[in-house]
Amino acid sequence: MNNAFDSFFYHLINQVLTNSVLDYLMVKFSDKFFWIPLYILMIILIVKKYGKLSLLIIFCLGLTVLLADRITSGWIKPMIKRERPCHVAALHPRVLDPCNDTGSMPSSHAANHFGIGVFFILLYGFKRKKLVIFWLAWAIAIAYSRVYCGVHYPTDVIVGGTIGAIIGWSCFKLYELSKKQLRWN
Repeated sequence: MNNAFDSFFYHLINQVLTNSVLDYLMVKFSDKFFWIPLYILMIILIVKKYGKLSLLIIFCLGLTVLLADRITSGWIKPMIKRERPCHVAALHPRVLDPCNDTGSMPSSHAANHFGIGVFFILLYGFKRKKLVIFWLAWAIAIAYSRVYCGVHYPTDVIVGGTIGAIIGWSCFKLYELSKKQLRWN
């Protein structure tokens, strides 16, 4: 299931456009625990800004991550069964992150983080351009790190990011609908 696009860009990202600083950063970006302080800060800011409505927002954000993770890891990966590039010796991968056997397509990291990013972009609005840029750059950096670290192909993160964005949008729409129905203004 390897194509010319994946082979070319995997090689470029994983083996050519590398240096010791990026090695360090990309491993950190791929580590879900590295982002815990950001998640805590976001919860604090949501509670401070939205009060009791923050319960609904946090619920919908949690649902975003749950759906993105379960749909990608629990349903699509087992169905597609694409081998991770870190297991393909012919690619000569630089593996900087643990390489498991859960399958490669799609990337759950990309799905989760694009889901969160899209949800926050919709929550705070497109008029706040710096926040839009931040959330998109953040999700892209995490997706990029998965290819850089050798554990995903580029199309894995593109598909995962797309799935996550759709889920983030859907959960935000659920939030808006629930807010109206519950009259939590």
